[in-house]
Amino acid sequence: MDVLVCDLGFSSATWIYGGRKGRIISAFSYNGENLLIGEEALLSSGSSYLKTMEELGRYYPVFIEHCQKVAATGGDLLLAVGLPYSYWQEQNKPGGAVPALAKSLTCGAIKEVAIFPQGLGGIRDYLDKLDERPTGNVLGIDIGFNTIIFTLFSPQRKQIIYGKTLNKRGVHQMATGFLLPRIKSLAPSGTFTPVEIAFLIEKGYLQYGFERHDVTKEIHEAGIAYIEHIIRDVQGELQAHVGMHADFDRVLLFGGGAALLKDEFPAKNIEVVILPEPEFANARGFLSLAGGK
Repeated sequence: MDVLVCDLGFSSATWIYGGRKGRIISAFSYNGENLLIGEEALLSSGSSYLKTMEELGRYYPVFIEHCQKVAATGGDLLLAVGLPYSYWQEQNKPGGAVPALAKSLTCGAIKEVAIFPQGLGGIRDYLDKLDERPTGNVLGIDIGFNTIIFTLFSPQRKQIIYGKTLNKRGVHQMATGFLLPRIKSLAPSGTFTPVEIAFLIEKGYLQYGFERHDVTKEIHEAGIAYIEHIIRDVQGELQAHVGMHADFDRVLLFGGGAALLKDEFPAKNIEVVILPEPEFANARGFLSLAGGK
């Protein structure tokens, strides 16, 4: 049975099927008659990004259906999807949201559904490419639009030591706290809606009338400053919850936010690895976990 991966987050849905892959912006708009999703919705009035776990679950079937059309799937499917780690851990029980989502997605060509914790996929993707498993722990940081998921994983024990979803963190916070102060001279109004911020990050420029300002350099600098801040914050969380077991030899950065760093990060005492095509790392890991190629 073929595997279709669709990892829906608050910034985008990434999909992989049969050697093809794509990304759909997690925006939607509804005018009472038509439901638009993706970039088409982002450019229409009244559009909104997915913001809550309830919206994520409600719109998952819509994005899956769209992915099936775009990927031109055929035949029976095993569908692999992801949910934020803390929510997955809390709701993966009889009567919880995880089995309810699996039931709602099992229809038509989709015969089986596997739901994995987001964050674990990127770590699996990284380990798959190594000849042998490292001895030290690895810390995976999955940077989304308004969440950050960190996962401390022991490759030798094949076990998650600790993980947590940090809400109201991610690309939106990076933009408001670290990017906008750098470009305030280019933004006279000084205010941006979340949709406008997402558009700014995606396109890398500001445009007023006939003037367009490239801000990719400022986005990259803000991304580095923000992730240094996040790594310090995550270290504090780990020491508070797992104490002496909080050590790790390397940090893996992936998710849409890691794509802002391109291929470089000024590492200091800890090895920091930005996974290739970081926005697809979770999806690649889910494909591996589901037994696909």
